[in-house]
Amino acid sequence: HQTIRNHTHYVLELKLLTSEQRSSYIDMFFHSFNKILESEQKSLLVDNKGGEHPIYLSYVCENLRQFGDYSLVTKRLKTYPSTLDNLLNFLLDEAYEIIDNRPLTDAFFKLLLISDIGLIESDMVNILEHYLNRNTDENNRIDVNQMIWAVLRRHVKIFLDTTWIAGIQYIIFRDSSIEKLLRQRCLKDDANETCTLHTFMAEFYRKYSSMKDIATSRVLYHYEQGHMYQELVTYLRSPEGRIVTRHDRENYLRRRRCTNTLGSVDTIDNQRAYACHVCAKNLKLAPFMMQKSPCIICSKHIPPSTSTEIPLEKREARLCQKHGTNDYSQNFQCLLCKRLQPTSRGELSTP
Repeated sequence: HQTIRNHTHYVLELKLLTSEQRSSYIDMFFHSFNKILESEQKSLLVDNKGGEHPIYLSYVCENLRQFGDYSLVTKRLKTYPSTLDNLLNFLLDEAYEIIDNRPLTDAFFKLLLISDIGLIESDMVNILEHYLNRNTDENNRIDVNQMIWAVLRRHVKIFLDTTWIAGIQYIIFRDSSIEKLLRQRCLKDDANETCTLHTFMAEFYRKYSSMKDIATSRVLYHYEQGHMYQELVTYLRSPEGRIVTRHDRENYLRRRRCTNTLGSVDTIDNQRAYACHVCAKNLKLAPFMMQKSPCIICSKHIPPSTSTEIPLEKREARLCQKHGTNDYSQNFQCLLCKRLQPTSRGELSTP
């Protein structure tokens, strides 16, 4: 859904259906399941004003297909609201009542809402069990097994669809209408809860996911969406983060980098970067890079941007106030260990 929203040329506006089109859709839909509606039942559905909307009609037909008592179909058709939002609320309320486990149902919808590509179906039992027991002790654990998941899946499947990515099956929402409605009902624009959900999912993918090759990208996504930027950078620097592709690594770090452009004049907003004597000993620059302005962290060559640039042997690493020291010129902070160091003289010395 997000891909479609990002590319407007993929959007196809759905026009309202005529009576003939509604009748044809109903016949084709039920015929594909070897079912048929009686003429009175079909007329009730065709004459329903909401049936002009293709998504509304598809929800009603799917709900009728799953309806267990054929003798009550006519009565059922008379209970459907005439607008899409009211219909979805009607079906959601019914599903919650049948499942009779609001914490479980809410947890499933919330976790699916914050996932941009859906949830891995084979992980669903583990995800729900860890989420519902995140704040409980061993004596009060909530059991979530395959049977419980199957019951939940059965009663909410009208709102869901599946997709395959790299050979793995994901659960997604059927359309953006139900996603939008559930976002209002479950998350209610609560930024704190959204961040908490992203935090949980990041930790789940790091520790418990059965798909380790997929988990890495999910960890990065949820750390970023949960505004856990320090955890994101720490993860990329950890042994776990070594499998992150260079492209993904650069994209995530680029969005976290400071974009201030600094000159060479010392001010509180434009500071020299220092390393303490302990950290300085650990900076290993390749010999052939010594005269080529290498990066002090990775030794990568930094070419001059113009021919009039400061000579390479005199170039300095600079920091803005946000990343430097608040009382710069009296004290400085080591770039690597962040330890505060006093300057040796009243004025800045040459690094």
